[in-house]
Amino acid sequence: MNPSLNANTPPWKTDLALAQAQAQAADFKSMRTTCERITDTHNHEAAALLDVGALLLNFGFISDARKCFERVEALSPNDLRPKLNLANCARDAGDHQRANDLYVALQAALPNNPMIRRNVLVSAQYNPSISNTERLDRAIAWGDWAIAQAGGPRPRPPLRLSAKLASSASTPLRVGYVSADFCQHTVGLFIKDVLKAHMSHARSSNGPHRMAVFAYSSGQVSDWVTQEIQCSSTWRDVSRLDDEALAHLIQQDQIDVLVDLSGHTAGSRLSVFAHRPAPVQVSWLGYFATTGLRYIDAVFLDACHAPEGAEHQFIENLVRLEGGRLCYQPVPWAPEVSPLPSLQSGHITFGSFNNTGKLNADVLDVWAKVLHAVPHARLVLKWRTLVDAPLCATIRTAFEARGIQASRLELRPASFHVDVLKEYADIDIALDPFPFTGGLTSCEALWMGVPVITLPQDHVVSRQTLALLTAMGQTQWVAKDAKEYVELAKALATDVQALAKIRATLRQTMHASALMDVDGFTKKLEQAFYLLQDQIAMQETNAPTNLKTVLHVGPGHRKSGAKLPEGFSPDAWREIRLDIDPSNEPDILGSMLDMSAVAANSVDAIYSAHNIEHVFAHEVPLVLGEFLRVLKPTGFVVITCPDLQTVCAMVADNKLTDTAYNSAAGPITPLDILYGHGAAVEAGYHFMAHKTGFTEKSLTQALVSAGFAQVASKRRLRGLDIWALATKEASSNDVLTALASKFLSHVLGV
Repeated sequence: MNPSLNANTPPWKTDLALAQAQAQAADFKSMRTTCERITDTHNHEAAALLDVGALLLNFGFISDARKCFERVEALSPNDLRPKLNLANCARDAGDHQRANDLYVALQAALPNNPMIRRNVLVSAQYNPSISNTERLDRAIAWGDWAIAQAGGPRPRPPLRLSAKLASSASTPLRVGYVSADFCQHTVGLFIKDVLKAHMSHARSSNGPHRMAVFAYSSGQVSDWVTQEIQCSSTWRDVSRLDDEALAHLIQQDQIDVLVDLSGHTAGSRLSVFAHRPAPVQVSWLGYFATTGLRYIDAVFLDACHAPEGAEHQFIENLVRLEGGRLCYQPVPWAPEVSPLPSLQSGHITFGSFNNTGKLNADVLDVWAKVLHAVPHARLVLKWRTLVDAPLCATIRTAFEARGIQASRLELRPASFHVDVLKEYADIDIALDPFPFTGGLTSCEALWMGVPVITLPQDHVVSRQTLALLTAMGQTQWVAKDAKEYVELAKALATDVQALAKIRATLRQTMHASALMDVDGFTKKLEQAFYLLQDQIAMQETNAPTNLKTVLHVGPGHRKSGAKLPEGFSPDAWREIRLDIDPSNEPDILGSMLDMSAVAANSVDAIYSAHNIEHVFAHEVPLVLGEFLRVLKPTGFVVITCPDLQTVCAMVADNKLTDTAYNSAAGPITPLDILYGHGAAVEAGYHFMAHKTGFTEKSLTQALVSAGFAQVASKRRLRGLDIWALATKEASSNDVLTALASKFLSHVLGV
């Protein structure tokens, strides 16, 4: 007997527990028999019918579930529970308009039901007929409701860390992740390796951007992913806490940055964020639109998901992570890539293993055109709802109405994850639905060597596969419209040898791409948390918000290192320090060769003093290219480095080891200037060695060749160095002269 059942438990509960066990074992025939026994015997008990219907719907039997809910509706016309479940049935079957109408009517009847409010928002993402403006308005209405439910508007809590202090090695940032999906779920699979990287960074570095990570789990499932996350974080099981109690726990843990991983999806605890338990609050990873909550300070996306102009879809600020908003790692049981199936079958097989709720008339139209364009091709669809015979019949009928014989379709139900991956051995080319494109599904298809054709549109969820392919450098499969989608599918299908080569090399390409660089991605994520905290800290301390930003490259330690020229006055400029040495506690740990932690077009100026001579000559264009990338269009760079023309004159005068000048590190000779400070290199600081050099002419040429529009330069004979100011975009000579006068004033006239 099930130990959770007692003498007061309704008799049908025993059969329901049996049906649940049969479903978990994938014995669906026995499960349906058990469910039929319950509904036949207890067809006047609403509770029994609702529970059985929920179980059937969860495992894809939409039509059987719908009968249960319709029976309850007939028994209790005023009961809104069956109406909610019927809306869920419509959503899973792809009947988006009916689902929307039911959810909206339910929200009007039960305005304070959080589940209904969530479903109104999520269902809108599947529905191509709902505009971005309406999606935004609905989300904002939810945010206002959530704040009211939490007791009204609240001020931002005090920040534990002030600006700049957040970057100190002695004060790791306390970051809390909130999710119901810390398990073998899309979110759990994407986040687990990021949490491991957080832990690794915290243990291995005494430098900046260390984090203390907390995981607040509101889910009911515990599995191998859960165990890995528990080992990589301070674990908090909050599944039994209400919003107020959870908010209090977060405050007790002194969380600096609280990250929601669910948005409005199932099990969400986003309403806790309306209590404002942390001073900085972020939405990332598990949702694909605005939360509508004005207490969320930022949504972390990337330039593919949120291109320029996407701001109008959000109430929050957008932070675009360089290189992508997520990273992928395959499950350990992923099989090896199989041979291209069409080489044996003699025909192309297209496939989509996406949720059938993502299907709509536009998708079916395009997929039917693909099958017309490739006459002998087949299409395999796979999802848990394709166990439902009436739904399968509806899909076949829809394709037949578009001129595609049902015999060209194969509709497969759910299977265990390892078997899902094995079934990609049957697929030559994957077709992405729209506007709700694949996420993890697309990652898995690509990992199994299957190219994915996608059609991004204007809102975030339609651009998921685009972002994945961009991170992999495979944007040749991105269509600009429905016509090109069909053309791309046909082109791939008609060159089987090229398709076989793609299959043989795609996994290697993916593995070498930014999409699978967990360590690099996590560093960028950590940097984004710190920069956001720093920005808000400055705002909260009434620091001027109109400061320009200067990126100080290779400055050394803040207390003892290089200072900015006088032109970068602190009342007008905010300094961000990038250094390769973690002991210098920079704001950004990195090198000139890889400034990926700095977003493109994000800084107003760069100051680089005696850095560029530390890279090889062939690396100079890469360094200057990175400088150009991160500068805003109106930005400029100030560079100074040794003047080899002056130094070589000393060498020619037989003064190679004479003292050229005295520094804080001791006497500096021409030999030190040519090859790097000997004492520092001897002490093990090999990155201090000089690998190239410049004259005024060669430095100017290098800047122009890299793409800088204008250059002003000057040799400082007394300092044995060259100073140059270069602008990203062309401006008038008066503007260039004014910049040079301000930022090279100590050089001019010398």
